[in-house]
Amino acid sequence: MAQRWGHYQGVRYRGKRRPNYLLRTVAALPVLAIILFSALLLRPDREEPPSDSSLSRLPDISVISPGQSATEPQRPPEPRPDPEPAVENTGYFELPVEGTHGIALVDLRIFADETGGERTGAAPAGTAFTILADREERVLARFQDGTQGWVAKDCIMVNLPDLIPSILYRDSNAERSLMKNLGSDLEGITGQVLYEAKAYNKKLEREEYIMPVQYHMARKLMDAQQLAREQNLTLVLYEGFRPYDTQTAVANSLKGLAAENPDTRASIQKNGFNISYYINTELSSHQTGSAVDVSLAQVDRWEERSYHGNTASVPEAYSEFSYGEILTGGQEGVQFSSKAKYRSQLPEDTRRWMPTPMHELSYLSGAFTGPTATYTPGAWKTALEQGKVQHAVYWTAGAQTLQDIFVAAGMEPLASEWWHFNDIEARSTAKKAGATGRFQVGTQSCSLSPAEAVAYLP
Repeated sequence: MAQRWGHYQGVRYRGKRRPNYLLRTVAALPVLAIILFSALLLRPDREEPPSDSSLSRLPDISVISPGQSATEPQRPPEPRPDPEPAVENTGYFELPVEGTHGIALVDLRIFADETGGERTGAAPAGTAFTILADREERVLARFQDGTQGWVAKDCIMVNLPDLIPSILYRDSNAERSLMKNLGSDLEGITGQVLYEAKAYNKKLEREEYIMPVQYHMARKLMDAQQLAREQNLTLVLYEGFRPYDTQTAVANSLKGLAAENPDTRASIQKNGFNISYYINTELSSHQTGSAVDVSLAQVDRWEERSYHGNTASVPEAYSEFSYGEILTGGQEGVQFSSKAKYRSQLPEDTRRWMPTPMHELSYLSGAFTGPTATYTPGAWKTALEQGKVQHAVYWTAGAQTLQDIFVAAGMEPLASEWWHFNDIEARSTAKKAGATGRFQVGTQSCSLSPAEAVAYLP
């Protein structure tokens, strides 16, 4: 039979009839219907939340903080340290003695036991250490080389900011010396840093001066601060320990000025005084850790502050007492050698005023009109009662408040300086032990938090 060729959409079909397109489409409809129905039946009406197992398979999503690059990996948060356990304050001061910066006032003998016993070592005067424990006669000291031992309280100084943070500390000779005479600068002294004594204090968690005094005098200063606070005042400490080199440098500068200026010479010799009443030319109480130069401030607001779990109320808003300005000229004032008259400018109400600027080394800054026996307890009071001396010509109510506080706390005023007070008992102890103050306190603090300190206990 002959072959027939046909065309369908350009394709040649050999020996077949042209397909019926309509019939093929109708034949496929039942299959399409089944597929569509199955798709509708299996589609959920709403999306279910992913299961926990599916969440674990989700990709990590980083939250980008403001200012953070999208390519910068997100750091996990730092773990918060456990709070440091507070050490109970069982001592006499505002903060525990544990962790306090101590300094050897004299060459120390170190013992194995708090009652003495076997001697285990020695440390030269000026050696710094951390106090780990406080007992009746001795403290347990940890030295910078890691050695530990018991040392006598009579032979050491303690850093006051570590114990009494409510005092305001202004170590002017470690920052910018205020030493002057009749308002004039002392060459090489005024405005200069005479020694360095500031460091980061781990016990207070801030920069602070290192201002040591003898341990036993520190207790009297605690009493003085408590008396001040009863009047809503606070002590302002300008100096405690003063190195011997600084003492002699100031004395030599004042001597030099006195040699050139007759008024200077007369201002430190008037009414029986001499230069040693203003700046001791030999060993002074400052080198034995038994003297302070101090003023007062009125506190407007106190703030409770936490120091490693121990709280202390410290001045938050305050105003230091004002100081009389030294003036010359006019009809009034004190005449020394020349015709010039020097006076302290003061208001009528002096309850918040001190007689002169701090460290004005002249007759104008005196507490009394004449000298008294400096190291005889109560000698100043006897001389005052007997009329041998009177309060100084520029004495103020503010200076009287300061003097009353320190006398009540067991310390003695210096006749020539309204700001200076001695602990005579502490000085006697230091002199017997051979204190000379021939060292610097430096800028390395041994202060620790109380918890860090007690962690070293054996």
